[in-house]
Amino acid sequence: MSTLSVLLLCSNAFRVRRFSRILAASGFAQVQVIGDDADWARFPPALAELDLVICDSLHAVSAIPYLRRLCEHYGFFSMMECEALQAPIRWGLANFRERSGKYRVGSYNELDTAQISGLLLKALTVKRTVKRRAPGYAQAARGRASAGNDWIAELDVAQALEQRQIVPYFQPQVCMKTRRITGAEVLARWQHPRKGVLGPQFFLDLFNSPEHQRLLFDCLLQQGLMLQRQLQAPGSHGALVFSYNVEASQLTEPQFATRLVQRIDEAGVPKHQVTLEITERQALVLDMQGIENISVLVNSGVRLSLDDFGTGHSSIMRLADIPFGQIKLDSEFVANALGLKETRIIEAIVGMARSLNLELVAEGIETEPQRAHLQRLGVDAAQGFLFYKPMNAAALVQVLASSHLPQRQISQG
Repeated sequence: MSTLSVLLLCSNAFRVRRFSRILAASGFAQVQVIGDDADWARFPPALAELDLVICDSLHAVSAIPYLRRLCEHYGFFSMMECEALQAPIRWGLANFRERSGKYRVGSYNELDTAQISGLLLKALTVKRTVKRRAPGYAQAARGRASAGNDWIAELDVAQALEQRQIVPYFQPQVCMKTRRITGAEVLARWQHPRKGVLGPQFFLDLFNSPEHQRLLFDCLLQQGLMLQRQLQAPGSHGALVFSYNVEASQLTEPQFATRLVQRIDEAGVPKHQVTLEITERQALVLDMQGIENISVLVNSGVRLSLDDFGTGHSSIMRLADIPFGQIKLDSEFVANALGLKETRIIEAIVGMARSLNLELVAEGIETEPQRAHLQRLGVDAAQGFLFYKPMNAAALVQVLASSHLPQRQISQG
């Protein structure tokens, strides 16, 4: 088994001892502890390579500069964090991680052996995946792309689309009250002939031209509609609402809505079972063509969802501009949902969603405390590893076969 090189940032002696026992029991983690003033003053740590940083009990004065230097000094590594960290540290940690392209394996609440062991295994899987697919990953370039697509940039993206190497994976969405599956988000995976199944962090940034974005959307839509049609057949496991990601700029393409509605009709799928999750890499300038497309889509029954709400261009103003039927809380925001300030913001979003007759979906739920907290606050639906990981079509059909799928009542907003 591979060895996981771990840096534990913890200033509490009792927690260090507890963590040391958990890490030793894993059998694959080698750990260095940064805890007292002398440790914080020495940099870099005595590690040839760094695979995982655990941010546990930290003092802001020492920890924040140290975290910045770690992110700048090392290439790709994973990070996990205690949910009880102070808000300024969590804010700095999230932004350091985002800017430097590090990977977040998750968070933990208590020093629960099973939960932390699961996160360690996840970090080990990330290390194996990146190291196998990207030799020299520890020296990866800084920035978002450093998480892994430099090694694949020379590959022909168009050829991958033409050869159907880009395949859909489906992450179920569940009702918070019943935990029953109510829908699924369609996500891109690259079924690489030599590298295996690649996640979006390895290739999605390569789809940065309008032509490639359109081809990617068309590829996933075609395959997703085929599965939706299969689920419509007598004796199948019921109908699901599938959510397809679309760049906001595509809404300004001539005939986008007309072609989409036609394809849905040709597939024999009810249009109210299709949701478009709108993402904005750049701010959308809503022109006449965009207004036409949105009007046609909403009038036909296709629902629009504002993705990554609370980040980037996904703002309250967008809710005023466009007739959305759903908003999705960004996973980074959900990760800090237990904080006092975040709790107050979510309460306000829940109230706003209800007043506007919008469904509210929380993305990236990984722990039971997150789920319970968000349900108490009134969040309608959720998706995340706590419920289901993204899966291929066959696995989704199997999951549906073992569950009782309710008929979904959709608010059109």
